[in-house]
Amino acid sequence: MKYLLADVLVYNDEDGSFSLIGAPEEEPQMLTGTANAIMKLLVAHHGNVIEREGFLRDVWDERGLQGSNNSLNQYISILRKMLASLVPDTGFIVTVPKMGFMLSADIPVTPLRSAETQSLPVKKPRRWRYELLFCSALTLCVLALCIWSFVIKQNQDHAKMHLLTHIGECPVYTFSPLADVFHSKAIILAQKIQHDGNLPCLKNSIFYLHIQNTLFYGHEGRLVLSQCSLTQGKASACRTLYTYEW
Repeated sequence: MKYLLADVLVYNDEDGSFSLIGAPEEEPQMLTGTANAIMKLLVAHHGNVIEREGFLRDVWDERGLQGSNNSLNQYISILRKMLASLVPDTGFIVTVPKMGFMLSADIPVTPLRSAETQSLPVKKPRRWRYELLFCSALTLCVLALCIWSFVIKQNQDHAKMHLLTHIGECPVYTFSPLADVFHSKAIILAQKIQHDGNLPCLKNSIFYLHIQNTLFYGHEGRLVLSQCSLTQGKASACRTLYTYEW
């Protein structure tokens, strides 16, 4: 089975190959049997944590091999280096402390049929990634404007919002529901950026929070907090704080 990862990378779980869209002149990068077995598990459980015991059982024990946590760590490191060489500045594999690993939920994964693989558009992912580094300031501004526009649209129907907590008397809403296990971490991050950015709770105001899942596991990610004044029940005059790292 072939999969399109991050919209630019084709992964074949049958032969363990990686190839970039629009780079036919480059030879596919090949994984060893063990590394491919790990990658196959990560893709099959995309967005969900696989415990270390699960890797050791499915990758080593069921293949009649002897594995260890050190072996698993080494192969995860190999996978990360190969993925980084193909698609720089994209975190594919997330470490979940004291549990295991997961293929980031923020990475799009699309199963492909043979015909779809042949008709994929030509892209230049490496050039796009490097250009993104030079345009980071512009990206942040665009992100803030998009969040502000989304806030204005969403506040027309508060039923679509999800109450997370309160900062003072001001409610804090998220655009999508968070798992109960992530609530405490999300509240801490919201309070921190609100405090560090000196964004107080004002009378008749409301907060909107956008948070990337990788932040819950201690990794880098996007966090946006908008404070909007309420006028006749609708949000306006928003101030926005945003960061890419914690």
